[in-house]
Amino acid sequence: MKFTKLVSLFCALVMLLSLFAACAETGSTDETTADTAASTEPSAQEPEVTKDPNYDDNGYLKSKLPEDLNYNGEEVSILVWEDVERPEFEVLESETGLDLVVDAIYERNLATEAKLGVKLVWHEQPGDSNDLKAFVGYVQNSHSSGVFYDVIATYSRTAASLSANGLLTDLNTVDNSYLNFDMPWWPEAMLETCSIKDSLFFVSGDVSTNLLHMMYAIYYNMDMLKNLGLEDPIPMVESKTWTIDKLIEMTAETYQDADQTGGASDDDIFGFTSNYFHLEAFYSGSGMMLLEPDTDGKVLKISDDYLSQKTIDLVDKLGAWFKQGDTYINPPGGSLKNDLVFAEGRALFTQNRVYIADARYGGGKLRQADWEYGILPNPLYDEAQEDYITLLGNPFTLWCIMAGATNPSMSTAVIECMGSEGYRKTSPALFENNMKYRYTPDSANKGDGALMFDIIRENISFDLGRMFAAEMNYISEKPLRAALDGLSWATAGKQQANALKKNLADLNKGLAKALGE
Repeated sequence: MKFTKLVSLFCALVMLLSLFAACAETGSTDETTADTAASTEPSAQEPEVTKDPNYDDNGYLKSKLPEDLNYNGEEVSILVWEDVERPEFEVLESETGLDLVVDAIYERNLATEAKLGVKLVWHEQPGDSNDLKAFVGYVQNSHSSGVFYDVIATYSRTAASLSANGLLTDLNTVDNSYLNFDMPWWPEAMLETCSIKDSLFFVSGDVSTNLLHMMYAIYYNMDMLKNLGLEDPIPMVESKTWTIDKLIEMTAETYQDADQTGGASDDDIFGFTSNYFHLEAFYSGSGMMLLEPDTDGKVLKISDDYLSQKTIDLVDKLGAWFKQGDTYINPPGGSLKNDLVFAEGRALFTQNRVYIADARYGGGKLRQADWEYGILPNPLYDEAQEDYITLLGNPFTLWCIMAGATNPSMSTAVIECMGSEGYRKTSPALFENNMKYRYTPDSANKGDGALMFDIIRENISFDLGRMFAAEMNYISEKPLRAALDGLSWATAGKQQANALKKNLADLNKGLAKALGE
C-alpha cells in the first residue's frame, strides 16, 4: 500500500537516526568527556543531512507537475454538486478561521491557483441521488448548447450516469495528460475497479474530502464491551481474526427490553445497529464485486460473485443473525433511530460511515457521549480472506472532464494538482487532526484508534455496480435486502437475474457508444 510504504520509509529514517544517536552515546566516561571537549571545536568531517527534495517539510510527497507549468491566469470552470452539509469545493476567505477542514480546502484551492497560474471558477448544481437525472440533463443541455466545463466534480452515481450518456472525456485519451496514478493521492484500487475496458472516465482520492467521510467502519462501545466481559477486538483485527462470525458471536444475547414494552424499540439495548443500505458493506467487505469487465466482448458483466455460493452463504448467515433479536436494523422506509441508539450508549456495535462521529452529524450526539468508543474495519468474511476491504458510501465525489472541454490537458493538470494539494492539506486536516484522534476519544488507546483508521483508509474499494446503481436497478441492495427479509439468495437471486440482465444490456449499449464502439 502506498500509505504503508510512506510510513515504513519514515520509520526506517527514525530507526537510522536512533542508531546514530546510540553510537554517539557508547564508550567510557573518560572517552565521553574527551569527545565532549573535542566537540566544541568545529569539525569539517561531520556529514551534512541532505533533505530529500521529493518530500515537503512535513514528510509528504511532492507533486511531479512541471515547475514551469503556468496557464497565465486562465479561468478553469468547474461544475460541482451542492454538498452543504460537508463543504468540499469553493470556500471564501470570509468562511475561514472556524473549521480546520474548511481552512484546508481554502488553502488547497489557493495553492492550486498559484501552482498552475489559473483562476478556479466554481458553478454549483444540485446533483445527489435525488437530483441525479436533473444534473445529467443540465450537462446534456450545456453540451448541446456548446457550453463546456473544464472539470466536473459530482456525486459518484451522477458521474457514472454522465459517462453512460457519453458526456465525459476518456482520461486515458488526453494528450499531454498530467494525471499520475502512481502518486499516493490516488487509491491503488481505483484504476483496477473504475476502468471500463481501456477507458477511465472518473477518478477520486484525496481530491475528494468526502471520500474519507464516506468510509464504512464498525464503531463499538468500549464501556459496554468491558461490562459484558468481552475480549478487546483490536488484537483480533491485527491477527486477522476479526470476522463476521466473531461479530455475530460477540453480539449474542445482548438484547435487553430496557423500556419493558415487550418488543424491540428505540429505547432498548442491542448488540448491533445499522441501516439496511449500510449492510452492503458486508458484501463488499467479503471481497465480492457487483460488476466487472466482460472478457467476451461486451463492456461489463454481472460478477460471478453475485449469484455464487459464497453470497448465498453470506445472506443465510446474516439473515439468521437478524432473526435472533440482538440486532436493530432500520428497514427501507423505516423510522427506527438506529444511529441514536448507539450514540446514547445502548448498542455494542454499529455499522456506518465514519462521519457519524463528526460534530456536524446528528447534532454531535456521538461526540457528546460520556463513554468511550472505538473504531474497527468491517470484518473479514472468514480468516482465509487476505485483507480488510472498506466500502465507500455513495456520496463521495468523482472528478471528470466534460466531453468537448477546450483544453483537456489543462483539466488533467488541475485535477492532479487538486489531488496532490488535498493529500498534503485537506486529508491531513480531516484525517489526522479531525478523524484519527477526535473521532476516537479513547485516551488510553489513541494509538489503536489511529491504527484502525490506517487500516480502514488503506483498503478503500470501488465497485462500478454501486456507481451505476441507477442504471442497474440498485443491484447492490438486493442481497442484503434478502437477508433482512429472511429470504434465501439461492431463490431471490435467480428471481432478480433476468431483470438485471436487461438493465445490463441497456447500460452496455450506452457505454459502448461512449467508448466509440
